[in-house]
Amino acid sequence: MIKFFRKIRYNLMETGKTGKYFKYAIGEIVLVVIGILIALQINNWNENRKKIVQEVFILEKLQFDIALDLSAISIELTDIDNNINELTFCTDAILGKTEPTREEFIKNLNSLLTISLFDQNQTTFNNIVSSGQIEYIQNQALTDSITKYYNYDYKGWDTALRDYTRNITAPFMLNFDHIPQANLGDRGFDDFIKIDINQSKIKPKTLEDYRNEVFFLNTLRQKIWNMEGQKIQYQNLKKMMFQLSNQIDSELKKSK
Repeated sequence: MIKFFRKIRYNLMETGKTGKYFKYAIGEIVLVVIGILIALQINNWNENRKKIVQEVFILEKLQFDIALDLSAISIELTDIDNNINELTFCTDAILGKTEPTREEFIKNLNSLLTISLFDQNQTTFNNIVSSGQIEYIQNQALTDSITKYYNYDYKGWDTALRDYTRNITAPFMLNFDHIPQANLGDRGFDDFIKIDINQSKIKPKTLEDYRNEVFFLNTLRQKIWNMEGQKIQYQNLKKMMFQLSNQIDSELKKSK
């Protein structure tokens, strides 16, 4: 550039054609400036494109995590419904609304010590927050929805259900009677009875014994109440999953 201006100065001094060379110099300067602006624009475009690519990558990973969450929470909701139905069966029997056999009663009672829990898949969210990559998401409303979903406090009912079952219900039932303590898997109910009750000198409780134990009825009602609260929280969380998944899908369509 310095050589260029020296050349112009020399030519001006030599020929005196000031106007001609001045226009020429201005033209050259304009071309250089335009070239620089174009280069900057291309560089900015490339940087923006990289951010968009990174944003799409993040949103697709989040969408995948939410799809896994939807599948997992749907399974837990089905289990909760089954547990509630089984314990409602036992409650009706205790209240004298039905007269099941002891075997039917004990089979349904298995849900009394069952705990269904759901955990969000937070790996991607935690990574983008800790690395600052959450800033790649340009839609602020979407960012707010993502943050709200992963900070939604749904664990209160889980904690209440787990603590009550482990600390109150389980100790009482283990001291009160022989009961199924886990999923029987491939073993039939008769096999469980043979292994557990028939080899013990302690007589198993009758249905009437259960009916005469006020604490048992109360723990049934408490367990059902906890599971109903847990179910409502999970249903609310599932709605948030659907809404967030739709938001992410709409944003991804804009980027394609």
